[in-house]
Amino acid sequence: MNFRVLAGMPNSASEMVLAARFEELDTADLVAIRPTTSTLMDTAGEFRDLDVVLVHQDLGPAPVFDAIRDLSHRHPHLAILLVSTTMDPDTFTGAMEAGARGVLPEDAGAAELETRVSKAAEWSRTLRRHLESASLDLPASSGVRGRLVTVNGAKGGVGTTTCAVHLAMTAAAAGRVVCLVDLDLQTGDVPAFLNVRHRRSITDLVDSGDDISPSMLADTLYVDPRGPHVLLAPEHGERGEDVDARAVRRVLSALRSRYELVIADCGSAMSEATAMAVETADASVVAVTPDVPAMRGAGRLMAMWERLQIRSRDSVFALVTRHSRKNEVQPDFVRQLLGTKVLRTPVPADYRALEPGENNGDPTKVTDEALRKAFGRLAAELGLLEPPAGSGGKGGSAPSGPTASPATHDMSGFLDAFPGGGAAGLARGGHTAGSGGFGG
Repeated sequence: MNFRVLAGMPNSASEMVLAARFEELDTADLVAIRPTTSTLMDTAGEFRDLDVVLVHQDLGPAPVFDAIRDLSHRHPHLAILLVSTTMDPDTFTGAMEAGARGVLPEDAGAAELETRVSKAAEWSRTLRRHLESASLDLPASSGVRGRLVTVNGAKGGVGTTTCAVHLAMTAAAAGRVVCLVDLDLQTGDVPAFLNVRHRRSITDLVDSGDDISPSMLADTLYVDPRGPHVLLAPEHGERGEDVDARAVRRVLSALRSRYELVIADCGSAMSEATAMAVETADASVVAVTPDVPAMRGAGRLMAMWERLQIRSRDSVFALVTRHSRKNEVQPDFVRQLLGTKVLRTPVPADYRALEPGENNGDPTKVTDEALRKAFGRLAAELGLLEPPAGSGGKGGSAPSGPTASPATHDMSGFLDAFPGGGAAGLARGGHTAGSGGFGG
């Protein structure tokens, strides 16, 4: 079948010249010419087997680079060529940054036109075959509702994404069908941790209506060859505002119908989207480092969830990261201070061991045995290694947390740092440093 080309030309003269050149080609057909960016956008979605879109530099009314950018986001399999009257470096740079596959001179002859269109079309068809193959990798709906686990950070820099990524990788390595969702919509950094280059994100599912089809998911998800499928946050943080609570509910529901396990990295800032994820999750984890600022942040976050009736404190699991026996703050104290369950397995404070994975965008390069065992135990403790037994409710299928045990250090200074919330409650209840469970 001949390559199929759509063109956007600003005037009738340029349309006639282009149509005449395509008459000379044996390998490509010009299916339509449109005079504006808006009609070009609309027409691009009408042809299923379209391969290439030619966009003239003078096409309007929208700026041509904005039009190319929108086209590439809506139809990532299409090869876009900018038809330009100038071939200067700025034009090339702008076109490439917008998502074009190349720049074609306006006065290109039939031979050059055929060569450039053929190469672009071959790229388009290769990518389309890849996307179709990816849709075959999309797990079929099993009729069993998959588990949703959210990972939030008490504040920035506590290791939220590190934990979410490694838990997803661990569960996938154990044979679970896993989807990792980046719900840190403004500053999500999962692509850096997995070395992912993918144009689609959760925002591409926002306008899909109530029914998110398997083909929509297949077009949007990134299939990581190391195991988990990945749904990314938008590349441009401002687009995160398009993802509201209703959209998140629909997206997560569609994913849970196909994946045994959905792990959502919710970042450290609460939004409408992350609030919905936490509210509907089977288990919610808050990562916290053993220091006062992080514990205060965790306390504020959980108190806010309770005030807004999103999730009760006793159905949240605290995960201690950067743990060392030399730390003044130990997990037992975190448990008593926050008034929530603390996962028995902390993440060791071994920054250097994490560097090979994070610097190379490949979690499998983390070979430190202590870290690998820690994430394995955490995944088991959260029930991520077992197939879902059924549809869990809010906190319904989460594991029972470890039993609280008294702290072993005098923590009066840390208690004084919390004028309200858990610390004040503990003090009022008689559990102050130097007496009862906080005996020094």
